[in-house]
Amino acid sequence: MSTNSERFPCRKPFDEPPPLKGQLVDGHPTPSYVLAWVCPERKFYENLGGGRLGTVSNRNFSDVVSRNWCARPEFHSAPAPLPYPGPDGNFYLIAMFNKPNADHFTRARNVDNPVIESARVAMGVNLDLSLENTLMWYRWPLHWLHAEVRARERDLDRLQELAWKQNESGDSAPTSPPQVVVH
Repeated sequence: MSTNSERFPCRKPFDEPPPLKGQLVDGHPTPSYVLAWVCPERKFYENLGGGRLGTVSNRNFSDVVSRNWCARPEFHSAPAPLPYPGPDGNFYLIAMFNKPNADHFTRARNVDNPVIESARVAMGVNLDLSLENTLMWYRWPLHWLHAEVRARERDLDRLQELAWKQNESGDSAPTSPPQVVVH
């Protein structure tokens, strides 16, 4: 028997869409997932501003995305794209959910699908090809990201403590713990 994290991982590759929300897997209902690109906040604002910083900010980004969204009649069951600021400092640029929908699997497996392409343009992903590598299915809501952020912070704290102890054993100990910078 598989565990919930094995059954419903936090991330799934684009070409392995999750079952529809609520569909039973090993007797457990499938949670919500979003198909999204991950974009650093500054880059998101820059892309929405046509390559310029300063024209889009946290005050107007949803208006810009709405203005860029090219809703078509065949999108009747597709919600507009949703840029979501994640707890890790990135925007999750949501193109679609795994909602019960007759054409979900057709759309979900085709990166050039009109709904996904319109979301790509509306959120400026088309201006930065490196973002295409981040297109994945993410379990929604993104509460699990908080735990990942805390784990990274704990790892950094351990590295700093280790560096401090190593420096303490040397000839000249610094007066404050060394700072470990991770980009």
